[in-house]
Amino acid sequence: MKKVSIRITEQQYEFLEKLVINGEYANISEVIRDAIRLFLKIKKKEEVEISGREQLKWKGENV
Repeated sequence: MKKVSIRITEQQYEFLEKLVINGEYANISEVIRDAIRLFLKIKKKEEVEISGREQLKWKGENV
């Protein structure tokens, strides 16, 4: 596992901290990892959709 350092605004930190305080996550790192998993899932889905459209265009179909 790699360690990454980021800068976030005070408002962003406070929101993440509330999620931890409310018991939704064990710590802020877990919140961020969950957010990244969701982001990657969305991006991968977009890639599949774009790839599918490109295949349709290659076959000469209108998209």
